[in-house]
Amino acid sequence: MKLERLFAIVICFSMLAVGMRDVPAQEGRKVLRVISGDVTELDPTQGSNRVSRVYSQMVFDTLFALDGKLVAKPMMVEKYTVSSDGLTRDYTLRPNLKFHDGSPVTARDVVASVRRWADNTAIGAQLKSRLSSLASVGDRDFRLVLKEPFGFVEFLLAGAGSPIPGIMREKDAARPYNTPMPLPVVGSGPFKFVDAERVEGSRVVFARNADYLSRGEPADGLAGGRVVKVDQVRWIIMPDATTASNALAAGEADLWAEADPDQIAFLRQRGLKLSPNGLPFVEFVRPNFQLPPFNDVRARQALALLIDQDEIMPAVAGDADWKPCHSFSVCGTAFGTEAGSKPFLKQNVQRARSLLAEAGYKGETIVLLSLPAGPNMAVAQVLAQRLKEAGVKVDLQVTDLPTLLQRIRAKGQPPGKGGYHLFPYNATGSIWFHPLTNAALDMSCGGHNWPGFPCDEAGERLRQRVLRALTPAEQQQAFEALQEHMWQFLPYVPVGQWDVVSAYRPNVTGLLPAYVQPYWNVEKR
Repeated sequence: MKLERLFAIVICFSMLAVGMRDVPAQEGRKVLRVISGDVTELDPTQGSNRVSRVYSQMVFDTLFALDGKLVAKPMMVEKYTVSSDGLTRDYTLRPNLKFHDGSPVTARDVVASVRRWADNTAIGAQLKSRLSSLASVGDRDFRLVLKEPFGFVEFLLAGAGSPIPGIMREKDAARPYNTPMPLPVVGSGPFKFVDAERVEGSRVVFARNADYLSRGEPADGLAGGRVVKVDQVRWIIMPDATTASNALAAGEADLWAEADPDQIAFLRQRGLKLSPNGLPFVEFVRPNFQLPPFNDVRARQALALLIDQDEIMPAVAGDADWKPCHSFSVCGTAFGTEAGSKPFLKQNVQRARSLLAEAGYKGETIVLLSLPAGPNMAVAQVLAQRLKEAGVKVDLQVTDLPTLLQRIRAKGQPPGKGGYHLFPYNATGSIWFHPLTNAALDMSCGGHNWPGFPCDEAGERLRQRVLRALTPAEQQQAFEALQEHMWQFLPYVPVGQWDVVSAYRPNVTGLLPAYVQPYWNVEKR
């Protein structure tokens, strides 16, 4: 084992030991210890990554929730009606809903929370652009009026994508958007965030909300009853996969919701339980549309011809199950068509070299960004080699996640000053499957969309056509046209998909396959 690797493992075990010593003894209490990343954003309307998404759904309820088939079902809402023209929706909240401080949840809180999310997030803007009015009409009743029919209102209010429209107190929702969430966090969900026990970079603690009013239906995905069966959920922050798998095997943790693919064989050998968790992850390569040569579609076609999913995906997925997928959604879902992909199914390095020349490539250095390990690095290493075979000079630059995010979000930076040309990335299939929540399919011009910043007015019109469709059949037909256009425009190149696996101790039961991992319904025996 390399010295650096050994040092990292020693440090991570030391952090784990310190985190455990700092926690007072909890005699007789059931504490679910979960290997996780750290949460950096406590406002549900501002947290955009997966960790923030899970935190938000634990601490804040939403009006609707997505069931195991990703269909929106009422959560905080007791009943609602839709007018015959599809424009007016009247909602009634369930009675006796309370915030963590004991104050009642009212329609005024709901309106303020939804407005905060709609005014300040890209996904919320999809509702705001179609919204005529949103107002409370009583303590438990509110009305939403649209400018035009829109078939995804409840889907959005269920927290599809991220950030989510988590319901907070009116006074918290009314604060300026760039100010931190007040402490202690007062949420509306089945767990309370325990700020006093948080150790940044080491531990996040949630306590069961004893006053939470669960729905009576059986749990189904994120919908139905949210019955918490442990006293605490404690996230143990472990960025090193080897350390995490050893801790789980040794009984120092109970659950790893997104186990590293390379650790699955080890975990199976140690008798840990393994189960799929939601839709597969999707891997893809995103070009920077602000710099040549990939602002030219011929260069993007060349990129697609260099990617052989059967070559790359075994390295990406490790011991997890995977499959090739040439959809701009997730294969196996309602939008999982692969239409339009046929010209790019077979790798052709010589044709890629010709297309790059036609796009004006003349030997400039191409900056390929990647994280230092994991699926993205697996893609980057293979892609760098194929680019070189096509005559491209490649500079593979490895960086940590915060730096990578900062660089890909920066606009107009030239190579040598933080600029880049390509980066591999992966996303939760439960978000990427839908054209409303797949941020990389936003092709609106103006540079306010997802990093890479493509601009394709024709493609955006096709995406909006999907969003305007009112029936599943109409939506699928419209997406078929969008999918075919995407293989002509190429906002990114799909690399494949692999199963996300939860690993857990044998005494842990009740895990729910869902959009993202829920911690209600889970028992520790």
